[in-house]
Amino acid sequence: MRIKSIPVLVILFLLIGVSPISAQLKKIRFSTTGISVSELPFKVAQLKGFWREEGLDVESILIRGAVGMQALLGGSVDYTSASGSTIAAGVRGLPVKLVFISSAKPMFELVSQPQIKSVQDLKGKIVGISSRGGSNDLLMQIILQKNGLAPNKDVTTIIVGAQEETVIALRTGRIAAALLTPPRNFMLQRDGFNRIAYSGDYMATYANGGIGVTDEKIKTNPAEVLAFVRGTIKGLQFSMKNRAEMLKIMPGYLGIKDSTLNDQLYDLYLTRQSVDGSVDENWMKGAIEFTQKTLGAAVKEVLPSQVFDFSFVQKAVR
Repeated sequence: MRIKSIPVLVILFLLIGVSPISAQLKKIRFSTTGISVSELPFKVAQLKGFWREEGLDVESILIRGAVGMQALLGGSVDYTSASGSTIAAGVRGLPVKLVFISSAKPMFELVSQPQIKSVQDLKGKIVGISSRGGSNDLLMQIILQKNGLAPNKDVTTIIVGAQEETVIALRTGRIAAALLTPPRNFMLQRDGFNRIAYSGDYMATYANGGIGVTDEKIKTNPAEVLAFVRGTIKGLQFSMKNRAEMLKIMPGYLGIKDSTLNDQLYDLYLTRQSVDGSVDENWMKGAIEFTQKTLGAAVKEVLPSQVFDFSFVQKAVR
């Protein structure tokens, strides 16, 4: 009788030890904009259990751009990684803040047909953009203008769609050049296409991947916001200090099996990431000005404190 009771006691002991921990985890919903290099810290935080260490059970949901912002404002999700949409909403006066930035530099590379060797060679040619008035369009205009070319006069811009459609347009010769994000630029370069400009050399204040949250959440549950930011910073720091581990994570997450390509991506990743998830005031002002241009809104003073709140990053780092 005594022997038979031992397994039962062991099971009860294990249940008593585990169930309170599970019960303490708080369920939150996080909308991510896509699978990309700039969102690697979020994947690492999930895989390595950094969010769970902070008492959070995070459900990641793939929701594209502006739709993620609608989900945030409507209460369907608690946080969004749509940093550009968060900044735009804040500039328009909506009650949201960007509290963490994964990458503070644009990812776009200007890739051209093999026969084109410089931006100046695009004179009289057609280039592709994803949409009119968006960040992709504005970055293209800035690059052309700073190289002495007038958009839609010296160079014709046409809408070709999302990144995959843009790659097809380049490969079929429909366009001469376009702005592409990794790893597409590396793939095309390997096939003889040229990288003729990096958008970050022309526009440094551009957010990729972040944490957007409502003012209401910040006010009513600052402890949860801090925990989420702190777990994410652990993911960011781990991703930048553990190359061998990251080269094991990246193929499964990004769907890229080519080891040489993953090495290139990781090297690029290290140069584009924020050091601690925050940026300085000049960066914030530049991002606000750029966003106002993309929105076509009347230029008026918008204070960084109306759009950003990096106090949680500062507390987490301390």
